[in-house]
Amino acid sequence: MKADKETRATGTRNGAIDFLRFAASFILVLHHYQQAHNVFIDNGINFYSGHFYWGLLVDLFFVISGFFLLGSAEKIHDGQLGFKKYYLHRCVRLLPLVGVTAIVYYFVNNYVYFNIMGEYCKAKSTGSELILSILGMQVGWANLEGSHLNPPMWYISALLIAFVVLYLIVSVSGKLKFSYIYAVIGLILISMMGDLFGLNLPFFQTDARRAYIDVSAGLLLAVILKKHKVKGLGYLAVLPLAVSGAALYLVARDAERQLFQQYALVFLFYPAVLILFTSETAKKIFSGKIWTVLGGASFDTYVLHYLLLILERCANKYFSLGLNFEHWYIEYLTAIMIFGIGILCYLFVEPKLKKIAEKAVNII
Repeated sequence: MKADKETRATGTRNGAIDFLRFAASFILVLHHYQQAHNVFIDNGINFYSGHFYWGLLVDLFFVISGFFLLGSAEKIHDGQLGFKKYYLHRCVRLLPLVGVTAIVYYFVNNYVYFNIMGEYCKAKSTGSELILSILGMQVGWANLEGSHLNPPMWYISALLIAFVVLYLIVSVSGKLKFSYIYAVIGLILISMMGDLFGLNLPFFQTDARRAYIDVSAGLLLAVILKKHKVKGLGYLAVLPLAVSGAALYLVARDAERQLFQQYALVFLFYPAVLILFTSETAKKIFSGKIWTVLGGASFDTYVLHYLLLILERCANKYFSLGLNFEHWYIEYLTAIMIFGIGILCYLFVEPKLKKIAEKAVNII
C-alpha cells in the first residue's frame, strides 16, 4: 500500500501500480464506510454486504508488497542486508503515522465517541492495545485476540510480521546455501495447512498466515517475471489466468468458502493484474505525477479512514447534521473527503513524521 520511493527491483517507478493502490484504497474506504455506519445502499454498489467481498482487496496490497520485496530478498540471501537496516527501514516508512493515528483513535474512541454516542466503537481501547498498535504489533504476533484500536491496522501488523518471518527464512536459506524460493514455497504450504485446520497460535494467527501467503506469492511472482519476461503477445496468455481466478472466485461465493476465494485471487487473479499493470503500455498510460501522489496518499488514507469515519458519526449526532448514511452520494462524498485528507497528510504531515522517526533510528 505504501508507495516505495526506491527503484523497484523489477523495474523503474510504475504509475500503474500507484493507480492500483489508489483504486483499491478508495474502494476499501467505501467498504468500511458501509461497515462503520452499518448501512445497505439500495441504489448503489454494496461494498460491504454485496456479492463481492471487497475486503479481499487487502490481499492485493500484501501481494504488491511481496512483489517489490525481491531486491531486498536477494540481498538478504547473499548476506548483504542485515535485519536492523531491513526492518527499521520498513518501520520508519509505516509506523510513524500509524502510531500517531493510534494515539488519536484511543482518545477519540474512549472519550469523544463514548460521550457522544453513549458506547464505544466496537469496544473500549486499552492501554496495552495502544502500545502494541504504536509498535505495529496489533495482531498476529503474541496476542491472539487482536485489537479494537483502529481495526484496519491489522494489515500493517500482519505485514510487518510477514517481513520478519521472510527475513528469517531467506537469511537461513542463504547461510545453508540453498535457494530461498523453496523456503518461501514451504511457508505458503505450511500457512495454507494452518488455514485448513484453523490453527490460532502466536506468530501463526489467521491474519499472520494471510500475510505470509500473500506476500510470499508476490515475491514468487517477482522471481518468475525476472527470469521470464512477458512481451508482446505473451500478455494474451495472462488473460486465461485472470479469467480462471475470477471464475473460481465466483464459484466459491458461499461465505464458508472465503479461503478458496482468497486463494483464487492471490494465486491467479492478482498475479495476472500485476503482470498487466507492469507492462510498458500500462506504465505509459499511468505515467502522470498524479498517480504518484494518489498512490502514495493511499497509505495515509487507509491509516486515517476508520478514525475519520467514526468522527463523522460523532459530528452527525453532536451537530445534528441529519446525514443519511444510506444515500450513495453521502457515501462517495465522504470517501472523496477522506482521500483528500489523506493527500494532505501525505504531502505535509507524513514527511515530517518520517524525519522525526529517522532521527530516532539514527540515535539507535
